[in-house]
Amino acid sequence: MSQLKRDTQMTLLSRIPVMLLSFLSVVLLTRLLGPEGNGVYTFTYASLNLLITIIGFQLDGSLTFFLSNKGYENNKVISTIGLLFLFTILLLVFTLFSIIYLIPGGQHLFIPDGQPVLFFFVFLVIAFILRSTSNLIQAALRGLFRFKAFNFYITIIQLLPVILYSIMLYLSLNGHVNYPMITYFKIILITESILLMIGIFVLWKTNEIKFSSDSVQYRKAIIQYSSKNLLGTVGHFLNKRLDVWFVEFYNGMALLGQYGLATQITNFISDALTPFNQVLLPYLSGSPGDQHKIMVGRIARLNFFIALIASSLIACLSWLFIPLLFGHKFDQAIPASQILAIGIIFISQRLVFTNYFKATDQIAYTIKASWGGVIITVLLDLLLIPRYGIIGASIASVLAYATTAIFLIYHVSKKIDLRLYDILFLKKSDITWLTSRKSEIGN
Repeated sequence: MSQLKRDTQMTLLSRIPVMLLSFLSVVLLTRLLGPEGNGVYTFTYASLNLLITIIGFQLDGSLTFFLSNKGYENNKVISTIGLLFLFTILLLVFTLFSIIYLIPGGQHLFIPDGQPVLFFFVFLVIAFILRSTSNLIQAALRGLFRFKAFNFYITIIQLLPVILYSIMLYLSLNGHVNYPMITYFKIILITESILLMIGIFVLWKTNEIKFSSDSVQYRKAIIQYSSKNLLGTVGHFLNKRLDVWFVEFYNGMALLGQYGLATQITNFISDALTPFNQVLLPYLSGSPGDQHKIMVGRIARLNFFIALIASSLIACLSWLFIPLLFGHKFDQAIPASQILAIGIIFISQRLVFTNYFKATDQIAYTIKASWGGVIITVLLDLLLIPRYGIIGASIASVLAYATTAIFLIYHVSKKIDLRLYDILFLKKSDITWLTSRKSEIGN
């Protein structure tokens, strides 16, 4: 059995408990926070992810790319990226402090209104360090093709929060204990600290983490790759999350909590599709070009098939499971989740074709696609959110996702001679390939 197939199968199977745990985590935390608290959480994590996306300089993507590429020495890659990561931490503290404390009104960009500024400043700094380090660990495990360790770590990342949130919800419901909102954010930091220590242990056990005194040889190549990757990823992030600031500005924190739940459900399904793409990127980077058509086409078809099923289920059943799991106070999230469900199809394809351009170092295409989506997001958010609220935000997001996906599909198809049929219609050989334990099966 080919290594690609084996790692894909293993990663996909491990994602089943991860999906269940992830969804359970969303249910527990959302019930703990309520609509307004979930709005604060959504706003804070949109701010955190923006900081990680921009100031984090996409070092995790570079780590996977350079470790999986046999033309580079791993110890020099690890040392160079480690040094750059320390620089990003210093840059974060300086930038965030300047915006929040030196620019009038700057705190409103990153701190939810009505919340303690100092606490959330410290929270964002610590959470940035913890989350970015965890991302680097996951990237290293993928780049080293250690998918067994990677899948174990991903499972633990979802399991621990479920345990802690379950305990807190039990105490809240049965002990009538009402925790301040700040307490939940402290618990999140404690949880992520424990997870980081586990991740460091898992990575160290691979015995492949070695350092070099030479952090200069690959510095230029890593910075160039990260810079190009940064432009595309920032565009993608804004395409996906810019609506958070628009909804908060026009509709307030409570309605943002409703929209936040709808986006969390969509993201949950999108994350369920990442096993294909997490395995695809390093294998594309390390394989000859004549294999790319088969690899990309097969993963695109499998992604589309699963995304179509998931999208249909959410669109048809959200009226049932949202009140059942989250309570009727989140009923406003139902129509938004039904619209965003359509976007899952486009997100799933965007991931596949973005990975092709990243793996082949043709990131200019992802930059154009993502920033085209940003322009559509901004224009439609300004047009639709004031009048239609989170329904308008959902429509704007889906149209932006569609734009980026179609652009990427078109250009990849031209490069590797993929037809629309090769992307949309699942073949019997795809199922056989995914489920068989025999050696590689042709297209």
